[in-house]
Amino acid sequence: MSKEKLICSIPFGYSEVFKDRHYLCCPGWLKEDVYDTGNMHKDFHSDKSNKIRESILDGSYKYCSETQCPHLAALKQGKLLDNRFVTKTPEMEKHFRNNIRFKNINLCFDESCNYKCPSCRLDFINFKGKDRETVEEKLLQVENELSPTLEKMTLTGGGDPFFSNSFRKFLLRFEPTKFPKLKQIHLITNGSLWNETLWNKLHKIHPYVTTAEISIDAATKETYETKTRLGGDWDNLLSNLNFISQIHTIKKLTFSFVTQKINYKEMLLFWELFHKLDIKAKYNVFFNHITNWGTFSEEEYLDLDISNPEHPEHLQFLDLLQRIDGLPNVVHNFEHLITREKKLF
Repeated sequence: MSKEKLICSIPFGYSEVFKDRHYLCCPGWLKEDVYDTGNMHKDFHSDKSNKIRESILDGSYKYCSETQCPHLAALKQGKLLDNRFVTKTPEMEKHFRNNIRFKNINLCFDESCNYKCPSCRLDFINFKGKDRETVEEKLLQVENELSPTLEKMTLTGGGDPFFSNSFRKFLLRFEPTKFPKLKQIHLITNGSLWNETLWNKLHKIHPYVTTAEISIDAATKETYETKTRLGGDWDNLLSNLNFISQIHTIKKLTFSFVTQKINYKEMLLFWELFHKLDIKAKYNVFFNHITNWGTFSEEEYLDLDISNPEHPEHLQFLDLLQRIDGLPNVVHNFEHLITREKKLF
């Protein structure tokens, strides 16, 4: 199974939209920014966007990161994480060229969050004034212009959907009739505010929230509250996780862990945390490579990136990585580091 024989469908129907950036995939996986006019529909159909799509059709995937993208990494393990890939044939190439439609959007243009995780930001962010007006304008464009063709919405890769004043109101006023083709709302959240009280107020979105990702980055209270999730409350998170894991409409959960020097020794503990939890949905425990989003100096980033073969703790990291590789429900994007002939067990 190789990428050259497969077509990734994502750039043909997906957009990840920030305040002043626009991507056809996760920017950590495909870094080419297609932002031009600021109009989401026009930028989606631009020459720059079509150039990226051609790199998928020709099999080069030259704009994609094979180490950062968990789907390309999983291909090397002989795994398919979802149904985004289809077998390449002349008929399928023609189909994708003729069916470029705005079907799937990730609303990342509100960075408001109640945490200041060092791997993401330098301080707490809560959009107000002009920034909040920009968010409201984009949400109106989603509701009034993009809604007829949208099949999936994701909130949010840039902040927390439950902390953001604008996103929370958007979810509260959600009207299904405005989104006739919508099948799914995917939530990306730190989980700190996702409790039963708030969830009951959002009853209109319940049938659509079938998947969610909870970003955690720790398996102990000390690491969570003092190193990776500044502003966080570990006990509150565990309480919310117990609630979320019992929501019957959710069919798949992902618990994510940005792997770095300050937390990698808890990788096995992180897997055990969810292995013991009574989770009703299917779930993945996803160990992700740390990305420098501009919050670290080069020296700081090199100190944190234990996947770097030159890092002094790299071999210790590899030992733990091989211990979790292959465990049930584990997904990671470190396949390029795994030596299967040297499995520890």
